[in-house]
Amino acid sequence: MKMKSMSLLRQLLLSLSLALLGILAGTLALNLSGARSYLSEQLQSQSENAITALALSLSQPASQDPAMQELLMSALFDTGQFESVRMLSPEGVLVFERQQAASSAAAQVPGWFQRLMPVPRAHSERTVSNGWNQLGRVAVTVDNQVAQQVLWHSSLKMTALIVGAGLAWACFVGLLLRWFKRVLKDSVESEVMRIGADEVDAAVQVPQVPELAGVATAIHDARSRVQKKDRAQRDRIESLELETNSDALTQLPNRKYFVNELKKALQMGGQTHGHVLLIRLRDLQALNSTRPREQVDEWLHGIAQQLREQLRTRGLQQVQIARLNGSDFAVLFPQMTGMSVMQEVQQLRQLLQSLRLRLDDGQWSRNAFSLTAYTDGDHIGDVLSRLDQGLMQAESAGHGEVEYAEPSVAGHTIHQPGEGQWQTMLGQALQHADRLSVAVQAATYASLVDTRVLHEAGLELHEAGGKTMGAALFLPAAVRLGLSAEYDLKAVQLGLQWLALQPKHHLVVRISQPSLEQGDFLERLSAQLQAKGWCEVLPQLTLELDAFALEVAPLKALQFCEVVTQAGAGVGLRRLDQAPKALVQLPKLQLQYVKLGGLFAEQAMANMGGRHLLEAMMSTAQDQHASVLITDAVPSNAADWLRFKGASLLVMAG
Repeated sequence: MKMKSMSLLRQLLLSLSLALLGILAGTLALNLSGARSYLSEQLQSQSENAITALALSLSQPASQDPAMQELLMSALFDTGQFESVRMLSPEGVLVFERQQAASSAAAQVPGWFQRLMPVPRAHSERTVSNGWNQLGRVAVTVDNQVAQQVLWHSSLKMTALIVGAGLAWACFVGLLLRWFKRVLKDSVESEVMRIGADEVDAAVQVPQVPELAGVATAIHDARSRVQKKDRAQRDRIESLELETNSDALTQLPNRKYFVNELKKALQMGGQTHGHVLLIRLRDLQALNSTRPREQVDEWLHGIAQQLREQLRTRGLQQVQIARLNGSDFAVLFPQMTGMSVMQEVQQLRQLLQSLRLRLDDGQWSRNAFSLTAYTDGDHIGDVLSRLDQGLMQAESAGHGEVEYAEPSVAGHTIHQPGEGQWQTMLGQALQHADRLSVAVQAATYASLVDTRVLHEAGLELHEAGGKTMGAALFLPAAVRLGLSAEYDLKAVQLGLQWLALQPKHHLVVRISQPSLEQGDFLERLSAQLQAKGWCEVLPQLTLELDAFALEVAPLKALQFCEVVTQAGAGVGLRRLDQAPKALVQLPKLQLQYVKLGGLFAEQAMANMGGRHLLEAMMSTAQDQHASVLITDAVPSNAADWLRFKGASLLVMAG
């Protein structure tokens, strides 16, 4: 097992601790040695003094008596300071001896200490003489046990002092380690950790330890260099990302980037919700063919800048706008509810309306809008398919309003085929007579004077698998692919066939505005209506046109009305309330009826201006002997007023 290496700071403090321990141990040894030498000298001095005094006392004439000598030596021994006292005659015969037994002091000192630090016994001898006569020799040995005990107690105190100093040093070392680590963390580690941080380059912070000033300066310089390199690298990465993910002309994100962002928005789990807006500049191709390319590019760049500025000024930083291709722009509204999104979408629509260019035929360039919502569980293909379908419906309607594509029907996501599949499917349907039919639905309108029933025809496409697709799903694709005229003519043909079987009914067939712009449509329509066999049912046929056609193509609309009326059929106008500018064209037309929405009629009753506009529409139509049909239910008070003004209200549908 690999041992963890010791830090340099710990090694330094450990070496200092060992050195201090050696110094304290050496000091203890020297102090004990000195104390032992001092005690030994004191004992030797004591023995010298005692033997000198005893020899002097025994040399006195009065102390020549053996009893007196014994008394003097016994008195000296009884002081307890001597281990033994003895006297020998000149011949070496022992005259007197007193020896102390083992004292209690010896038992208080451990034997190992006595062996380690022995205190030598102080022994002294003197010759006792009376004048020139030698009386003998006396010897004393000082008891060293007391000195040994003093030395032991002194060693205990010094050891306790050293241990206390060691513990204090250990605490100090611990505190020093913690303080030094904090200093390193504050002065070095924190600076090192901030090397890669996105912070403004500040001045060098003076460390608490002067020795770290050079280190702090070096770290600061390294951090400055790393930040400069990091900024340069990030700028390079951003530049590459812009080149990869942005449109070269408008500098907006491109389709690849937008699709990735939409995928991220769809993968947020329970927080997945929002809206996507698709914008198409419908006449970009025509502008490119009639205007200088630089002027069109400048116009597109200005549109992008205006859209971006609009979102910024309204505080919608989270909203993302992108250019998908030449004429298509997309706006992603993540986690925004329907009401707030519609407000922003209307603001963008009004902005784009103000940026339109005039075409060579005098008309303004057109925009188409498609909006859809997404929630958790949606797939990106379904969202884009719904947007594509909504855009086709917007192009088919031609009114410039925002078409909302429903996310689901009956809880199931609608799967829409792609453009290639549409081309194949719609082309095959025109080639096979059994693929198309009309579904007829009756609508009953009642006024104060009469009741009329209109049978409204809608095309149905029968797929190869046996499924039936309504006109609302495939006609927008037909408009987009330039097949709207073919399908409108097919609808008229099937409508005439139906009338031949139901001659007493009145049939309404809708004609789309894009069909009018196709060169030979009116000629083919005229030929179809004037063909043999239909003259008896033509009075029962009404071809219904969207009022928006009178705004964008008034000449074509007038020609259409002339062709239809000359053939013997009638013309109806729908959604006049959504194209108020078409009102000026009504006196030029021979119409059977005009249709107004119930919501418009209801809202018009709430203010004077709206009511005046409604009255103007109704009176203008009635002056041309055209009926006014209200296509939706309205409140009773509005219904009474409308009937009083001569309008017919929808009372039954289906």
